[in-house]
Amino acid sequence: MKSHLNALYERQLKNWDGGASKRAWADYFFNKLNLETTLKCHGGCVNCLQWCKAGRYLLSGSDDKNVCLWEPLEHKLLARIPSHHGENIFSVKFVNKEKQVISGAGDGEVRHLDIASTSVLSAWRCHRHRVKRCCTLEDDDNLVISSSEDGTARQFDIREGHTCSSTDSGCSNTLIRLANCSIKSINSNPMRTHLLCVGASDDIARVYDRRYLSLTHAGGSNSTGELYRYLPGHLAYPTVDEQEEENRFYTGPSITWCTFDPTGNFLLCNMGGEQIYLYDVKDGEKVVNLEIMSSEAEEDQQTTPSVQTDEFDPKTAAIKEEGNRHYNVSDFQRAVTAYSKCLALYPNSVVLLNNRAQAYLKRGWKGDHYAALRDSIVALSLDPNNEKAHFRQIQSLHAMKYNKLAKTKLKTFQNKFSRTPATDPALKTLWDNVSSAIENGQKDPQSRTDILDCVDYTRRYTGHCNCKTDIKEANFFGPDQEYIMAGSDDKHFFFWDRHTSQVLKVYKGDHSLVNCVQPNPHLPVIATSGLEKVVKLWSPQSHIPDLGEDAPREPLMNDDEMSLWEIVMKNQAMMDSREPFPTFAMIQNAMLGMLDPDSFQNSCNPS
Repeated sequence: MKSHLNALYERQLKNWDGGASKRAWADYFFNKLNLETTLKCHGGCVNCLQWCKAGRYLLSGSDDKNVCLWEPLEHKLLARIPSHHGENIFSVKFVNKEKQVISGAGDGEVRHLDIASTSVLSAWRCHRHRVKRCCTLEDDDNLVISSSEDGTARQFDIREGHTCSSTDSGCSNTLIRLANCSIKSINSNPMRTHLLCVGASDDIARVYDRRYLSLTHAGGSNSTGELYRYLPGHLAYPTVDEQEEENRFYTGPSITWCTFDPTGNFLLCNMGGEQIYLYDVKDGEKVVNLEIMSSEAEEDQQTTPSVQTDEFDPKTAAIKEEGNRHYNVSDFQRAVTAYSKCLALYPNSVVLLNNRAQAYLKRGWKGDHYAALRDSIVALSLDPNNEKAHFRQIQSLHAMKYNKLAKTKLKTFQNKFSRTPATDPALKTLWDNVSSAIENGQKDPQSRTDILDCVDYTRRYTGHCNCKTDIKEANFFGPDQEYIMAGSDDKHFFFWDRHTSQVLKVYKGDHSLVNCVQPNPHLPVIATSGLEKVVKLWSPQSHIPDLGEDAPREPLMNDDEMSLWEIVMKNQAMMDSREPFPTFAMIQNAMLGMLDPDSFQNSCNPS
């Protein structure tokens, strides 16, 4: 069935070329997007949202332990279903042709609810800890898979029912079991429903094939169905300081949300204490293996540096020059953005790769030094004799504290390009810094043993902050899913260009933070929720709606470019403060006055 959005395309934009149509859609949407209405019913913060397939109805689950069914486009509450959970609800899903609902909560239970009678049909108590997310299958909404902080994912078929076992071994419906990890997120592939993505309390995203998994007791092992692992490459090489910090405080970044795009070919992960990452499910490149790089013999025969002669169309050349201007005034964030926009059009430009690598090194955000290393590796694959690319690679290795390898490559660099520290100030500075680090006993990072088969990210999205809760989502949006959207700890929700990673717009969505961002499957409408006790509905508005007492006291949309970059920089400063993920939650709890024993269990922050 043709969607409303597609019909709008044909009516309004049918005589335009594709690129112009998409630009017109983006300009219209982002310039007109505003708060349409606030849906009120809940008595606690709203932790989960779910649209039905047709996009007409919306479910919400809350700390008040109720599930609400809305017809949001009509601004109507249709049903308020008491779940009778013992703790706050973290997940809601439509099942049985959208006549019923599945809920998962902090009491470790999965409940089967009937919409018409607002009654509880079943309560399953298989999990030993909080249930964080549930998922259904695109081709079978009677099959439910729940994920929990007990490290298991369990499968239920609502047609067959389920009776929980009273034996010590527990129920024999465990589909996945992770050792020493809690499972925070789970979703099924919309095109290949036998594939499941799992995000856990570690930094590795996993994809499983259900066809190779068998249902077991919780103590059983279900590792045979794991097909792929995904990891941001810089996390494979933690420095000694970072390793000591993790041992002292917490286990490192964790995945708060993972989901497939509608094609099923890409995986999006939002990481607590880190950034948002996009992975190519099947064809992604493996994480850079520095151990292999260390053992490879490099040709140091003297050669003539290649000449960079990249040519660009006038518009791209202007953006590149804009990036150069930002770099020259130490505005490295906007320099990275400008070079990334150019690379989306000219991905094989060695000049742009070198420029962005240098901007990454200067900016120095989490993962930037590794991103610079990746750019240098791509540049050298395109032009093995490019002097700048070799130099950027050595700079990146030094920044990652891989100084022994950097020293080896420095010697090769001098022989290859007939350069000496005595005549080259930049080379002398780098040589002195690398030598000093080695002489002072700085140890090279020790690569992790669990990353050998991990797939590296394709894109990285920065600017938001995900430190205070463990339920923050990230989703695809747009006619061709060309945008990424996610909530943030700074009251806002963000939009990025999927292909350039540029922050496009920022909107104020909550008085404290935004956790949930769920796009309507067919219309340019978005539902969001956070610590407020409401669901907010956003859509393009031809005029600012009269919201009465709900009218915001601050601007909803950030049109001031300088303010947008200030928001981004503040968020990154918070991310770089190295405050451990659980500690941020405690700070947030204290701010909200939630630390009294009676209310602490119902907080939507991580335990």
